Amino acid sequence: MSEAVNTVGGVRTLPGGVTVADIAIRSMEERDIPRAVEIESAIMGPKKSTTLRGSLTAYIAKGERNACLVAEAGGKVVGFLVGDIRAWDFGEDQEIGWIRIVGIDPGFQGHGVGKALGEALMRYFETRGITTVRTTVEWDSGDLIAYFRTLGFERSGFIGLEKHLD
Repeated sequence: MSEAVNTVGGVRTLPGGVTVADIAIRSMEERDIPRAVEIESAIMGPKKSTTLRGSLTAYIAKGERNACLVAEAGGKVVGFLVGDIRAWDFGEDQEIGWIRIVGIDPGFQGHGVGKALGEALMRYFETRGITTVRTTVEWDSGDLIAYFRTLGFERSGFIGLEKHLD
């Protein structure tokens, strides 16, 4: 059950009395994976992925640790964001940044945690000389589309295609 967000003296207070200023962004570590899986379960319910644990382990092991981030509040992980850099992507002649996975504890959604994670990842990409960042979302995921718009994302010229193999 999530607690209400209050504003006291102009300072936004999140669940547990945490303020937005108390949110710390850091690189994801192996010990954060179980909490990321809990967050995904809280968001997705019965539709949750069975591959998140393996995916996060692979991203952390791959070496792009600074593109795998968590947001911590009061010593507890309340969100995560996994980015990636691809040297070759759809015929591009430059490295492209990607946002692969994002998850924010439902009690902390809509209060700047995801934006803080996204902005931290953009700063990291900039240090790597990345000039284009992409992601994909399901066409009917209005909440995710709105989130990415807060980070400055716009509709791209790509159309996602897929084929189901039986």
